[in-house]
This record gives sequence, structure tokens and C-alpha cells, in this order.
Amino acid sequence: MNRIPHITTINDFNKLMKQPTLHPLLTSIEPERLENEEEYAFTGNFYAVYFKHAVCGDQRYGRRCCDFQYRTVAFAQPGDLVRLQRSDATADGISGILFHPEVFNQKSLIFKKNDYKFFAYRENESLHVSLQEQETLTDCLKHIEKETRTGIDRHSLRLIAVYIELLLDYCRRFYERQFIVRTNDNQAVLQRLADASQHYFELEGRKSVSDGVAFLQRTVDDLSPAYLNDLVQNETGKTLSEYLRLKMLCHIKREIRCGLRPPQEIAARFGLPYQHAFKLLFGPAADCKAKEYARTCRDKLN
Repeated sequence: MNRIPHITTINDFNKLMKQPTLHPLLTSIEPERLENEEEYAFTGNFYAVYFKHAVCGDQRYGRRCCDFQYRTVAFAQPGDLVRLQRSDATADGISGILFHPEVFNQKSLIFKKNDYKFFAYRENESLHVSLQEQETLTDCLKHIEKETRTGIDRHSLRLIAVYIELLLDYCRRFYERQFIVRTNDNQAVLQRLADASQHYFELEGRKSVSDGVAFLQRTVDDLSPAYLNDLVQNETGKTLSEYLRLKMLCHIKREIRCGLRPPQEIAARFGLPYQHAFKLLFGPAADCKAKEYARTCRDKLN
């Protein structure tokens, strides 16, 4: 079994690709420089954004029939596995970039890193772009490559960071579009989450939102936590934690309606202070309204 190399510097990567180092913190990915058709895989201390050649039904990159079929865009963060092939090459030559984490410390990016959660997605959650979207991303890559060729001065890294910000903002925009065209598949995921939430609340023992989120992530383990959270947010407008908290409040209300446990015990079971929990449900007069609600539900049943 071949050992996967770990590349620690941009210069080391450039030596492997037989290309010059124009900037120590980033470089272009040009798969046509690979000497044969075999896949070249490595890990490194940098982020990567790069085009992949994939076809409909490709399990590795998760392309589906509802997705655009022109190009796939993959993302990697430090320590992730990056796979390159000559077939990934585009007509423009530049198929992606590698950049050091230090780039995220530039003014234009330092407060936006958490916006780009797709770096934590898995390979099978890649972005599939239209021809127009591919051209937009390629233009960004060309601007970055052109700036590296102008030489290094006190403006160069700042300008490069601005172009990388633009590239990543477009990727974020195109991912949001991809969530929209996958609505039917996403609804199936939401149903799985609803079923898993119900099962979690029915389990014995003390409940909490944080434990519940971890339970849902384990249940829907075919999706990365980052992708699952973004899917839920795009479909519901809520984060996964907010989604589960709403489900929890609905479940608490059902338990009160059943009247099998006193409201105080129900609140304690869900790890919430009694007054806090029931103010969310019944407002300032939480105690009397919770009991009144339970009595009304029992009267209707009788």
C-alpha cells in the first residue's frame, strides 16, 4: 500500500508539480502538469478549492441527476486528503488554488472564515456548477493567478485575499442554489431528523439540546455535521440547534397535555429551569397556565 505524502509548504507542492513558486502562501493547481493518468493523492497544511471531473451518479463526489453536470468543485481544509488527476484539468489550465491558513488572517477574510462551512463538508457533498457558474469561478482563479505573477509588495497579499473572498462568496452562493434544486432530497432528510428527534425525546433520562444535536448527527451520519446544519438552515431558516429546540418545546407541550408527569418534572427532564422552560411556552404566568393547559386537555379527553 502506497503511503500518502503530507506536504508542509506551498514550495514542496510546486516542486512535485514542476511549477515555479510565485508566492509562498498560495499557488495554482494545474492537473495537466501530472506526468500520467494515475490519481495523485496527498494531505497538506493548507486550504484547497479545485475543480474535479465527475459524472452523474459519481458516489465519491455525490453528483445527482438534479445537479448541473458541467464541473464539480471540491474543498479541503488543513489535514484533508486532496486527490488530483490529469482528467481534472480545464481548458483554462488553472483548476484551483492551494492557500495557507495565514491568508484567512487578512482584513477582508478574518471575520468571514466561519461563513465558509463548506471546507468542512465531505467529498460526497461537493458543489456541482453550471457552465456559467464555472466561468465565474474560473475568472476569480485567473485574477488570483495574475496577481501572484505581478510580484510581491505590500499590496499583493491583501489583493489576493480580496479575490479569494470573492471566489469563496461565489461558492457560498452556488451552494445555496444547490440546496434549492435538491429540495425533494432535503425534505427526506428533514423527515429523518423529525423521526430521530421524536425517538430521542422518548428515550429515558435527562435531555438537552446539545446531546440531542449529537444524537441527530449520529443518526444522519451519511452527512457531515457542517453540511447537515447548512441543509437544515436553508430549508427551515433555523440552525440544527434551533430546529431541535423548537421540536423539544413541542414535545414538552405534548407531555403536559398527556398529564402523566407534573410540569416541574417535565421541565427538569429536559434540563431546563422550570420557569424558563414554561415562560417560552405559556408566557409570564407560566405555572398556572401550564396546569390550566393540562387540565383543559384532560377534560377534552374525558
